[in-house]
Amino acid sequence: ARGRLRGIGMASFIENTGAGIFPKDQIDIEAHADGTVHAYSVAHSQGQSHETTFAQVIAEAMGLDIEHVFLHEGQPGRTLIGNHTGGSRSLVGAGSVCRDAALKLVEVAKSAAAEAFGGEPSQVEYANGTLTDRVGGRSLTLAELAARPEGLKTQAERSIGSTFPTGCHIAEVEIDPHTGVTEVCSYTAVDDCGRAVNHLIVEGQVHGGVVQGIGQVFGEQAVYDADSGQLLTGSFMDYPMPRIGALRDIRIDENCTPSALNSLGAKGAGESGCTGSISALTNAMADALRPLGVGPMDMPVTPARVWQAIQTAGGAK
Repeated sequence: ARGRLRGIGMASFIENTGAGIFPKDQIDIEAHADGTVHAYSVAHSQGQSHETTFAQVIAEAMGLDIEHVFLHEGQPGRTLIGNHTGGSRSLVGAGSVCRDAALKLVEVAKSAAAEAFGGEPSQVEYANGTLTDRVGGRSLTLAELAARPEGLKTQAERSIGSTFPTGCHIAEVEIDPHTGVTEVCSYTAVDDCGRAVNHLIVEGQVHGGVVQGIGQVFGEQAVYDADSGQLLTGSFMDYPMPRIGALRDIRIDENCTPSALNSLGAKGAGESGCTGSISALTNAMADALRPLGVGPMDMPVTPARVWQAIQTAGGAK
């Protein structure tokens, strides 16, 4: 009714995530006398909120408040084997080992408490940072055990293989044929990232990935001079990135089935937004332009390119 071209596109995908370069991931973990627990990892956060999700994994495993758990990434002086952040593998690899390390620290604490109680580790119960002797009734906290000269610490490691998250994304677009400007009117993403430790962070990563895909589909391009090889899009005067108005609304749902390949059941979510959005949006553009006789276009489908394709198709007719 408004003269727009409407298109809908879908992309369903399966992605290999979790593979790493190094053979295993190691996590150091230790309790401090002030009641805090500190974990040390090789993987660095690039905005994925490791400091929240990894701490949440440890806190849940040990029955502690997350405010008492701290993550340190790439700490100088720590000799750890581990993999970088990439390929949606951090929670699958280092995050899973964080859980292993937390449970191992509890067992180390039980042995230390049993020695203090003059009993056996099997007689010690642990709950929420407190260790209790079932026979004598005495109790010690993690903080008290950590105050000993030898401290309270351990290391966990595990080799983590690939996981295979899936998803289905559907996008609807409207194109103004007079200008070639495209609006993303509706977007729905359903992803299986295995066990979601923190749903808000998963949604944030999917949202960011989808918008990054919008940038790649509608504007981003590295252009080089054919003769000199000089980069012509070397500044933001020449190279567009997605902006706040790129996506009016998005619906994100989870269809999670835990993985059996790691202790958390995680599969990875960091790249699903971009993986699904590029195909869903280009399919939607093709659907909208098909009635005019415009064939599939290479990215980026900028307003100028879309307008030119519409004019060329009209002239051909």
